[in-house]
Amino acid sequence: MSYIVVGNSAAGLFAVEEIRKHDIHSELIVLTAEDEPSYSRCLTTYFLAGDIPASRLYLRDIDFAKQLNLTIVYGVEVNRIDPTHRRVQSSDGQEWNYSKLLLAMGASANKLSIPGRNLPEVFTLRTMKDALDIEAVLERGARKVVVIGGGLVSLKSAYALRKRGLEVTVLISSNQILSQMLDKKAGDLIQKHLEAHGVNFLLQTEASKITGEEHVQGVLTARNTILEADVVIVGKGVQPNIGNLGDSGLNIGRGIQVDHSLATNLPNIYAAGDIAETWDLVRQTFTVNATWPNASTQGRIAGANMCGGHEVYPGSLGLNSVDFFGLSAMSVGITKLPEHKAQENWNQQEGLKIDGSLPIYRSLIWQGDILKGFVLVGDTSQCGVLTALVKAGRPLTQTHKNLTLGKRGTLAIGLMK
Repeated sequence: MSYIVVGNSAAGLFAVEEIRKHDIHSELIVLTAEDEPSYSRCLTTYFLAGDIPASRLYLRDIDFAKQLNLTIVYGVEVNRIDPTHRRVQSSDGQEWNYSKLLLAMGASANKLSIPGRNLPEVFTLRTMKDALDIEAVLERGARKVVVIGGGLVSLKSAYALRKRGLEVTVLISSNQILSQMLDKKAGDLIQKHLEAHGVNFLLQTEASKITGEEHVQGVLTARNTILEADVVIVGKGVQPNIGNLGDSGLNIGRGIQVDHSLATNLPNIYAAGDIAETWDLVRQTFTVNATWPNASTQGRIAGANMCGGHEVYPGSLGLNSVDFFGLSAMSVGITKLPEHKAQENWNQQEGLKIDGSLPIYRSLIWQGDILKGFVLVGDTSQCGVLTALVKAGRPLTQTHKNLTLGKRGTLAIGLMK
């Protein structure tokens, strides 16, 4: 038996650990395009903020591979699968045979298509190498940064660099920050808080060019305004690292499509993590929910099933959380009312108050008596109970619905009665 896991992040890491729980003798090979051992992508902005050293990014001890009796091959990009002969091939022509294969290559950051995008101080922030390269520019004395994009990575980057003392301006093409995570009211609350800590925002503004001959000098907006910059960070979403794997016969939508066991349509091939298209518990459709908790759970279950297990993956859930200068926010599931809300009995419950200098906001999205999602800003203490209710998808009584907007702890206590 020979197991091959392609990818060394959350899904791949948890998969190999699970495989070794069931099979300690078979060959186990990890192929990864990166040159680093497993690390946490979630912590890269904390490293840039100066909160943790680079060594804290690594997830396992240096002798991890030896302990698990696995071989890790770094710097290889798998670009071809031969399911008939059970073989994978890298872009440099290397080949490996497998009995069971897990595809866990994750996703890559989208890049800009405007002039100046290839200047050396233009970065995405997806990998450890990205973070180290940005850190090197900061150490050379960069003082002004323009962040392009208003998503989670962009805002976490803006927060980190502002905390380092840089002058930060964020360009956002829409009229709201964190539009994929928060509703408009919550986004505005987070924006005001960041502005109070010195982050500048330009909404409904596109970048048309990055100026400079050999190095970044600024960003030209579509409004013909030039913003001075030493560094540009691009956060325009990610795409699963599928490449030309569709040529092998894999079913591919937004990602590689898998069933409830994380198996693909090809025998002996599984997929997990940011590359996998799984069932969304709330939206009741297949999609890619690219979060660390989803990836780690998928990797573990895929690993167990590769060893002959029969574990069922119940489905993924959109879940995000952040903390900016002491103001936390979290969202789960559906966070905005659908446009067709009237026809399908959708409604929203909101509550907002100010506690000292910080806002406390709560928005619950309902379809009838079923909680479909929520947004919490300032006080996230009920996130665990609310998330469980979203996952359960069961109707609540009016009494329990009223408790969801109550004080800390009242919901959990009420549900036990």
